[in-house]
Order: sequence, then C-alpha cells, then structure tokens
Amino acid sequence: MTRVVAFLTIGTLAYACSDATTSGPAGNDAGDAGEDAAPAQDAAVLPDAGARDVELDADSTDAEHADTGFDAGTPSDTAHDAAGPDRGEDGDAGSLDTGWDDGGSDGHVSEDAGTSDTGFDDAGAADSGTDDSGFSWTGTFDIGRIRDQMTAECTFSNHRTTVKDGVSVDVWDVSYYSWESVSGDLKPILIRAFASKPVSADGNLPGVVQAHGLGGFAEENHATGLAALLSMFTIAYTGPGGGTAPENTSEGLPASHNNGYRMFDTVPDLRGSWFWAHAVAAMRALTCLESRPEVDKSRLGMTGFSAGSVVTLISSGADNRIKASVPLSGTGAWDVATQSPQAWQHKLLSQAGLSTASPEWQNLMAGLITPALMVGNAKAMVLMVNGSTDEFFPLTAHMATYDAIPGVDKKTSIAANFDHGCYSVSGVESAKDIEDRASIRSAGGQRMWFSHWFGTDAKYAYVPAAPVVSVTPAGAATFFAAAVDSGGPDLEVEEVRAWASNDDSFVYASAVLDESGGVYQKLVPFTMQANTIYFVDVQYKTKSLLLPERFSISSAPVIPAGLVPHIRSMDNCL
Repeated sequence: MTRVVAFLTIGTLAYACSDATTSGPAGNDAGDAGEDAAPAQDAAVLPDAGARDVELDADSTDAEHADTGFDAGTPSDTAHDAAGPDRGEDGDAGSLDTGWDDGGSDGHVSEDAGTSDTGFDDAGAADSGTDDSGFSWTGTFDIGRIRDQMTAECTFSNHRTTVKDGVSVDVWDVSYYSWESVSGDLKPILIRAFASKPVSADGNLPGVVQAHGLGGFAEENHATGLAALLSMFTIAYTGPGGGTAPENTSEGLPASHNNGYRMFDTVPDLRGSWFWAHAVAAMRALTCLESRPEVDKSRLGMTGFSAGSVVTLISSGADNRIKASVPLSGTGAWDVATQSPQAWQHKLLSQAGLSTASPEWQNLMAGLITPALMVGNAKAMVLMVNGSTDEFFPLTAHMATYDAIPGVDKKTSIAANFDHGCYSVSGVESAKDIEDRASIRSAGGQRMWFSHWFGTDAKYAYVPAAPVVSVTPAGAATFFAAAVDSGGPDLEVEEVRAWASNDDSFVYASAVLDESGGVYQKLVPFTMQANTIYFVDVQYKTKSLLLPERFSISSAPVIPAGLVPHIRSMDNCL
C-alpha cells in the first residue's frame, strides 16, 4: 500500500470497515444503516452500500444480495437504496407517476408469425430437445423459436403516462411467454415486464431491453428511467421466478431455488441453468419490441447490470437482432475469476452444495460462459463497462471476455475502485466519488453508445478511439503517456487520468495527465512492479453550453500474465 500513496489524488488510505468486520454476509446491513435519510436522486446507477450481502435465501424468490450493487441494472438512479437488503428497488418506486389513464388496456399482440432464423442457433449442440408441447428445439438458443411472436403472445396493457427525470413518458404493463427447462423438459413460463417510451416519440424508435441482476426484478421506473435517458422504446422484464407484486412477478424457478442450485442446474440439461432462462426471457423481450409498430426492428439493443450484464453478453452472442449492447459489471470467463479463492462465485457454489470441480459448474462454463462461445459470434457493437475491483467479475475475467468480442468497434470503460458493493466499506475514496465516477461510465456510456449506433443524437455521431498508452519506468517513478482522440467537433476531452495498482488490483491510485502537443503525459511517483496493472481513462463531455453530457473511454487494462486479483472477501470486504 505505501508504494502508491504518492500517486493517489485522494485524501486517505484508511479503511472504513469497522462495521463489516463484525458481521457476515447473511444480513450484513452495516453499509445500509442510515440510508433512509438520503433522498433518492435519479441519474444513472444505484451502488448500494450493503450490496456485498449476497446470501441467497433458499425459499425466496429474492436473494439477499438482490442486485449486488446497481439496482436491477437501473440506468436511471444514483441514490442509495433505503435501509435493508438491495431488492432491486431505487427508492422512488414510481412516486413521480402523475398521469394514470383511466382508459383501460392498450394491449398489443402482433400477428406477425414466426420469422426466419437469421441469428446464431448453435446448431448441432448436444442439448437439443423438445418442449412440453412436442415441438423440437434446435441448439442452445433456437433463435427461430425465440423470435416467434405468435408463441410469445406479447401483451401491452394498462397504458398510462407519467413524468420521469423531467420527461413525459408512456408506460405499459407487459406480459409474454418464454421458457425454462426442468429435468430436460422445456416449459412455457409467463414473464412480466414494464415498457416505456417518451410521449413525444411516435414512431421509428430504437428498442432497448434491460436485464436485471441476480435476485432483482423489474419495476416501472426501470423502464421509464431508461426511456427518459435514451429517448427510446424500452422493456424492463423480471427474470424467471422473480418479482414482488402481481404486475412484476414472473413464473418459473428463481435463481435462489434449492439454495441457489438452480443457477448451476446444467445436468443433464445446460438449459436448466437460471442464467439460460434469464437470457431467453431477455431475447423474448426483443421479440415483444419487434411486435410494436413504433419500434424499428433494425435498431434493437440490450443492457443490464451484473447477472443482467451476463445475460446481455450471452444474448449479444446468440441473437443477431441486437445491434448494440452495454453490459455493466458482468463478464464471462468465470473460471478465470474463480482462480481467486475469494471470488464471490465460490460462496454461491458452496451454498448450492457445489464447487468449481462439480460437473454442473463445468457444464455451465463450457456451454454458456466461455467467452469464445458466449460472444465469439457477436454481431452487436459492445461497450463493456466494469469496475476495476469487482468481486464477481475482476479485470482478468473482463479482459478474457472483451478480447473474445470480434470486430474493432468495441470499447471499454472502467470505473476505477468500483465493485459490487465493498467500495463503500473498504474503498480508499468516498463512496460518493466512486458512485459519481460509475454513474458517468454507466449512464453516460449507455446514452453515448446507443445514441451513436442508433443514430439518434448528432452529438454522438463520432465515438472517440481508445487511448494508446505507453509507460516508461524511471526508478521510483514512471512516465505515463497517452495518445488521446480529441473527440471530434461535438466532444471535448475533460480529463485524462492514469490508474494503476501495485497490490493485485485491490486498490487503484491515479494521476491526471497533462496535455502537451496532443499527447497527455506525466512523470508520476509510482514504481512499476511485476504485478502492476494499469490503464488510462479519458472522460469526455459534449460541447453543450448548458448541462453537458459525460462518458468515458478507457484503454484496455494491461494485466501481467498469470496475475490473480486480490478480491475482497464476501464476509468482511477485506
């Protein structure tokens, strides 16, 4: 730790973990104490101070950790949750809903019969089978069947209007049919969701699906927040077995079923995993977007946090309807993550009576989570956003996944010192500073990425290239230099910051680089070591005179070969 003190631009290295060290994961709400006093603020992300609490309830559809960081992947709220476990709620619970219609249902069921299979269906996969109606299923993801609007029976009902983040939006309750596999038999399950779009937007809209994290569920403000942020038609759905009320509870087995075994239920059928069913439900939501006359079928996207990010990556590789996607704090390559004995997947496996040697885990890795299989065929343009110190998805897993995404248009944005919740306990900066940084990279990244690839905002007609970084050790100092894209006519560079860790990715320190002839550089009092990880992050802002919008693009982190990150313990965040 002492080797990076001079490099830090923050005030202290003291750990604020006195509460965490006295309580374990099953009900550790030390970080949540006093949260009721904090007013909700709608913006981008919901890092929850108590998010490290990831104990799964054996008999509950609601895991204790719920979304383990952001609220259900919500891109529209930055406030802490109210005290108590993070259940995917963001504190405003639709409190801005002011325009309920009394006109009844606005249901919409498309008559467009099954479209052709133009996606990737993993033909020849060993897990082909039939569902309980006798129809055959091809491969891991049968895109032809997933795209079939007739079997989806998409229904949009209870139309109303409300105001979200200053934008008047339409809202619908949504239901549709997806599938889960139980003991090798596919069964239809009813999925419930919410949909939204700006009232002023009448047609030819891009459509974006939001997938929630582990233990989360959809809420109305998840759909309205994303619609207000992006000015697009959005669906936020509840994955199998989740929900808290009739309008947001989906059928099926939850991730917490059988002490969480459902997540890893891949013997004899890979499709038994809750992650598979969650991904299929996400892709069926795309089918419902296609059924709407206001939605442009050629401009579909997906986003989500944590498990929702995993689903976004899986879907981006399996379904070529997705043109752009923004996975937030979730990766493939869990076998890389679990090289660390502190990786949080170990706790989930233990609760389910499994380990990384179990065939269920091996099947899940080989059949669904291996990066080459997960995203190797992706046609989507992917912006991967992650925290530098994530306990589920460390940078080693992040890069193993990112490197497998084909094409040159992909980008990454790293929120330094952000993770799945421990930052508020054992981080080296204030929680607010870390949350503000994460908000710019998540909500700002979503707005920039979808606006660019869907052509909805001229400010984002150009996406800057990633910085090109070089480092030169100079004894007890290091010279950092970065060639940085200026951002074109509508963007400007706000800050260029080098981040580095000398303690196996446990803590990152930073220095702002100075511009000189188009290159940003600085001699920094930081000693390069064999285990040093570093990256440069460029924060951009639009050239708007009022309320400029911000996002960041990072260089790919440089990670020494064989490095195993120091991951914070689920028990005490150390």
